[in-house]
Amino acid sequence: MGFKQTATHKYGKGSYHQIGLVRGQFGNMPYEPWVKFVQDAGFDGWEEASWELDLRKCDTDAGAAAYAAERVALAKKHGLEIFTVATHLQGQVLGDEPSAKTLNFLGSSTDARKAYKAWRDAGNKPPRTDPYFVPENVGKLIHEQAKLDLLACVRLAGHLSKLQDRKVALPGFVGSPANCWSHWFLFPPLPTKIEGYDLDDVRETSLQLIVERFGPVWDLCKQYGVTFDLECHPSERAMGDIESASDYINAMCKAGYEGVVGFNLDGSHMEWQNVSVIQFIREFGKFIHCAHVKGVQVIREHTRAGRLGGHRPMGHWANGWNFVTAGTQRDANSLEEIFIELNRVGFDGAVSIEWEDNDAEQHAGAITALANCRKADCPPSGMRHDDMLKG
Repeated sequence: MGFKQTATHKYGKGSYHQIGLVRGQFGNMPYEPWVKFVQDAGFDGWEEASWELDLRKCDTDAGAAAYAAERVALAKKHGLEIFTVATHLQGQVLGDEPSAKTLNFLGSSTDARKAYKAWRDAGNKPPRTDPYFVPENVGKLIHEQAKLDLLACVRLAGHLSKLQDRKVALPGFVGSPANCWSHWFLFPPLPTKIEGYDLDDVRETSLQLIVERFGPVWDLCKQYGVTFDLECHPSERAMGDIESASDYINAMCKAGYEGVVGFNLDGSHMEWQNVSVIQFIREFGKFIHCAHVKGVQVIREHTRAGRLGGHRPMGHWANGWNFVTAGTQRDANSLEEIFIELNRVGFDGAVSIEWEDNDAEQHAGAITALANCRKADCPPSGMRHDDMLKG
């Protein structure tokens, strides 16, 4: 019952589960000083931000093996492990329809960025009604680059798994093909027929396109024994609720990817939508292969920007919800309940703190979140207390 990342349980330095730190929100720090901070703060490991890595070294199996050895050597030097390889940016790029928004996630040296620059240098401009438009040839390059990166990530995670004797997962996004996300509020209604012609259901088409686009990545996951785990999230086909997550996982299993495709648990995207992360764990326990710990503040009284943010940036004071340091009094999720429920469904592995809080200094916030996790993360009981009541 439940997913095991390691053959035998590995305790954290001060907790039942190993606790890692997500690299993504610390891109302002060079890697080596950051890893030293992770060590000194008392974390057990970290989640790689794959978009910062030299993924071209992983375009072959031999290259990925050598690069994985470099990364593991860095981790061991500091008494740490690499728990996961994040693929959020590349997954969003491959899943979404191409645009300047997803092009922005690709490096300036990529063919897609160069092709877009050449198109603009030639005097072309996006239409006023679609400022993020990219031409078809650029869109094709955007998807090709994302798939190439994701395949490299699979090889890297496969070799990291072998070297560390643990299942290194690929948490990430899958975007929302056919712009399905933009239809979350069904007005205008989705027509099924116009002038005698049937129209496909965009929700089903989106799921089909996910399988088509990610199929080669997931086929390689099968070869390397790696899982690809969606972090349910607004802007994804599975939006951070149990209903759309069910649509997603059922479609992926039907397509032949059961055991390969799963979820990266992150309750911060659920509570503000009035969805219970505890119920999500109970519903999808066997599909949870990795987990993030991330706090979310939900303003219960009236707010200026509402739950949808009123087109204000993340972290804005007027928003009805914001990401905060996990386990603080502002956090609407209960760390204790999350850890207990993960234990109940048999999840046995590391969890990683994805620290994000616009009102706290990043190092202090990460250390506070780690202390809160340690306080909440008690080992499972293994007994029933009432059985001890014997005369």
